[in-house]
Amino acid sequence: MDHNSHGLCGESRRAPAQWTRSFDTDDTDSAAVDQPPQPPLIPLPSSRLAAMFDERSVGAEKFRVLASRLQYLRKQRPLKRVLVTSTVKGDGKSVISANLAVTLGRRYNTLLVDGDLRQSGIANLLGSHQLPGLADWWLESNLTTPYVRRVGTFKLSCLPAGQSASQPLEIFQSQRMSEMLDEITKSFDWVIIDAPPLILSDPSLLAALSDGTLLVVRQGKTPRRLLRKCLEGIENLKLIGVVMNGAEDDGHRYYGQYYKGVQRNVAAAPAPAG
Repeated sequence: MDHNSHGLCGESRRAPAQWTRSFDTDDTDSAAVDQPPQPPLIPLPSSRLAAMFDERSVGAEKFRVLASRLQYLRKQRPLKRVLVTSTVKGDGKSVISANLAVTLGRRYNTLLVDGDLRQSGIANLLGSHQLPGLADWWLESNLTTPYVRRVGTFKLSCLPAGQSASQPLEIFQSQRMSEMLDEITKSFDWVIIDAPPLILSDPSLLAALSDGTLLVVRQGKTPRRLLRKCLEGIENLKLIGVVMNGAEDDGHRYYGQYYKGVQRNVAAAPAPAG
């Protein structure tokens, strides 16, 4: 992990205190949530899952700051289902999704939905390649319970992508998908949805089913023209913030100029891609 790319607008040293104050339990009664009966997923130790395996690291601290900011936003507006996407593959959106879900899952009942049915990054991180999931639910069942798996010993569950779907757009734009998310959300405090990059149509459809979107960009890798084009048409994505993956402070100023409405919600994150 590159410890030189963890800048966060000078706030990182106050993260633990912010975390404590912001995450006083005031949401769904966690005791009321029934955990799925399947054996839990036990991911292999990885530097890309700093929030799970290296809680005292600078990287894990950044995710606590990000989680605190989401909690603060939720006090101002309805925010429970958060979509995480990027402009192109390799910006690190799956790493951000997984670590954010783990961070929230330490205190809240959290569901991580692997919505990248084309090329899952979550499967690589959590080891869920062979597990049935969202695509299987679409083909075989009306119930999601058989497909939801507990992750480790946290208050975190995961709905894997499942088998590769030939027509993911059909799933995401269906009324059945909307109703399923509405129903499953009732059992969790937070739902984090890992979506494909914006170069595909999937994120726009998933954004319509979410309360807000985090856009992940990587300094030095995310194409500037493509980022500008994405931000110009961002209205339908319900953008609530930009996550700078592996960025120096100068990157905050550069990317912030393209979307002034979310500049104050720009956050930095660890460097590994996903």
